[in-house]
Amino acid sequence: MKKIEQDVMAEPSRDNATREIGPRIKSLRRSAGLSQANLGSALGVTFQQVQKYESGRSRIAADKLHQIAQTMGVDISYFYDTKPEGSAPEKGTPPAVGRAEDSIFKEAFDRIKDPRARYLLSELARVICEIEAGK
Repeated sequence: MKKIEQDVMAEPSRDNATREIGPRIKSLRRSAGLSQANLGSALGVTFQQVQKYESGRSRIAADKLHQIAQTMGVDISYFYDTKPEGSAPEKGTPPAVGRAEDSIFKEAFDRIKDPRARYLLSELARVICEIEAGK
């Protein structure tokens, strides 16, 4: 076998989905305050395997990605980019960096049943936004 063919075969596949899903797992794991070992334990894999998922060195099987979504309390669609590559973000859309936090915050907020508590929390968020905007 030629040297070039050996190098290509030895290198793991790194398609766009694998490269994009890994960092989203890492961001979500970190925002939840979990270590790679904690997540690995919940998934039945080693922390080294979680490292490979997060870095994109190892593809994630559909059932494992589903298990990650369930463990982290997000919909599996969280891991997939719905916009075509190179498309401009919609006006007012937050950067991708905050997606994990947004999802966790929304799910927690949705579990609050007391209307007064929901109102107070939304008012707190509004005030924080005003402070950050320098109003």
